[in-house]
Amino acid sequence: MERDVIVLYIIAGVSFSFALFNCILFAIKHGKTTKTNGTIVSIKSTNPTNEKWRNAKLAEISYRVNDRNIISRNRIQVPLASKVGTPITIRYDRNQPERIYSYSVKRIITGFLIGIGSVLIAVFMQIH
Repeated sequence: MERDVIVLYIIAGVSFSFALFNCILFAIKHGKTTKTNGTIVSIKSTNPTNEKWRNAKLAEISYRVNDRNIISRNRIQVPLASKVGTPITIRYDRNQPERIYSYSVKRIITGFLIGIGSVLIAVFMQIH
């Protein structure tokens, strides 16, 4: 097998695993979480240098639940363009409102699409 085909199958495996993990988390937590709007209050960068590539931002979010201001205990990944004060829609645990989750249907679908696309390209490359 060519290296390119192997890499495509690895990408497919990782993508399917990511999508499946998010799907399982979504199924387990479905009905136990609620969406709300929050505001980014603190941002950490995984790679604090000025490098944009291979970088991600992890944000701490402030939001209101039952007339209480809450700041999340955990951080979630946000787009690189996000800044302190940026509004964001989040999903929090009804029993532990300080805990927020970053899974979504979009992530699940995107993971499966990337996996399917990688497999199709690898199969096409093997045929030709």
